[in-house]
Amino acid sequence: MIKNIVIVGGGTAGWMTASAFVKHLPKSCKIRLIESDAIATVGVGEATIPVIRQFNSILGIDEREFMSKTNASFKLGIRFENWAHRGDSYDHAFGYYGIPMNDVSFHHYWVKQHQQGKGGNIEDYNVPAVASEEQRYAHRQYNDSRFDSRYFYAFQFDASLYAQFLRNWSTSRGVTRTEGKVQEIFQNQETGYITSILLESGEKVSADLFIDCTGFRGILINQTMGVNFRDWSHWLPCNRAWAVSSSYPSVDSSIPPYTRARALEAGWQWRIPLQNRSGDGNVFCCDFISEERGREQIKETNASSSWVGPR
Repeated sequence: MIKNIVIVGGGTAGWMTASAFVKHLPKSCKIRLIESDAIATVGVGEATIPVIRQFNSILGIDEREFMSKTNASFKLGIRFENWAHRGDSYDHAFGYYGIPMNDVSFHHYWVKQHQQGKGGNIEDYNVPAVASEEQRYAHRQYNDSRFDSRYFYAFQFDASLYAQFLRNWSTSRGVTRTEGKVQEIFQNQETGYITSILLESGEKVSADLFIDCTGFRGILINQTMGVNFRDWSHWLPCNRAWAVSSSYPSVDSSIPPYTRARALEAGWQWRIPLQNRSGDGNVFCCDFISEERGREQIKETNASSSWVGPR
């Protein structure tokens, strides 16, 4: 029986793990998270998909409190720009197209009309796609019998604030947080399993199960257990990223209900609008452009982008 669990590393990964464990595991199971404030976490804006609502709901988190504490905004989908060709744009919207008729899926009707030169754009029949185009959002629960309610939503939030929110939620329910850095790791000589870790404070921490949430460093799974990252660079050549926080031009600037993903000549850029700012970044491959050029691209696209309409 697993009685003691130690999570190494905080951030969203660590505290989501801790909150899920403390919610579902028996009270007899002790959960401890070890992190250091001296080690920075990835704290740029966070774009999610609708399953995040299921995660929060399972924990019993109040949506209004969560959004207030994390500067969250509503998200109806992802807008992809320039991916097929320059000037092209399409929405990956979190909703269904049309509504079934006579037990036949809507897209069959649309395809038939489209073949006759009718029917218009398929996105015209998708509520979150139309709402995104109009910079609007209606807070509704999914209802399969209503055309205007057959969609889902997610959130865009500050990742650091979300980690802090879950940290408070978890520790108030029994998770023990320890401030400290891992100095040494001990393994079973026969199995290779991690048995304990030594902190810089001199404390030796043992557990039945260790969870590695140290991100790119992978001090347990990678550096100790020897489980390396798989090289996917032949499929995903992007190997560099710049991330910045951008302020809105004015208090009247809109907050689009979608995340933007814009393709460029050597990668792509994201824009994640939060309540108080946007999280912007450029993911690119240094084999094609320099790191300095990647940083300049953020400035150029931010300068050419506009926020329109009321909040």
